[in-house]
Amino acid sequence: MQPAMPAPSPAAWQRQLAGGTGISLAFLWGLAEATMFFIIPDVLLSFVAILAWRRSWRHILAATAGALAGGALLFHWAVVDPAQAHRVVLRVPFVRESMLVKVENGFRNQGLAAVFFGSVSGTPYKLYAVEAPIFCRLGTFLIVTPPARAVRFFLVWLVSGAAAVWLRNRRGWRTESLLRLHAATWIAVYAFYWGRITFG
Repeated sequence: MQPAMPAPSPAAWQRQLAGGTGISLAFLWGLAEATMFFIIPDVLLSFVAILAWRRSWRHILAATAGALAGGALLFHWAVVDPAQAHRVVLRVPFVRESMLVKVENGFRNQGLAAVFFGSVSGTPYKLYAVEAPIFCRLGTFLIVTPPARAVRFFLVWLVSGAAAVWLRNRRGWRTESLLRLHAATWIAVYAFYWGRITFG
C-alpha cells in the first residue's frame, strides 16, 4: 500500500494573501468600499477563508478597520460639505438616490440600529456615513461602525471557511475547484444584486 501523497504546499501568492499582504489588502478594500468602491470586502474575505481559514480572522479586523476609517472620512466630508459629499457618493456605480431616502428613513425609524440592518440588507455603508451627521455625532457613529460592519464580514468568512473545510475533507475538493466555486458564487450574487437595482 503506497503512502498518501503529502498535500501540495501553498503557492507564494496564496501565502501572501493569507499573510501581511492580504491583511493590508483587506484594510484598503474596507476603506475603498466604505467610500467610493462598489464591491464589498466580503469577496476577499471569503477568498482568503478558503486559503487559510484559521489565520484569516485577521483580515476581518483589517477590513473592519478600513471601513471605520472610510466611514470617518465620509462623515467628516458630509459635515463640511454635505451637498458635495452626497453628489459624489451618488456617482458610485449602482448607488441610487432612492437608497438615500431609505437610509434617512431607517435612521429616523430605527436610530443607529439602521446601520446594522443596512449591513445585511445590501444597502451600501457609505450612504449611512454621509447621512449620519444629521442624526448623531462622529464618535457615536464610529462606535456603531465596527460591530455593524464586522457582523456580515464574520458570517461570510464563517460560511466560506466551513464550506471549504467540509468540501475538502468530505468531497476531496482541491483549492482550485473551491476558488472556481467562489468566483461563480460571487458572479451570481452580483448579477442578481445589480440586476435588481437596475431593473427592479
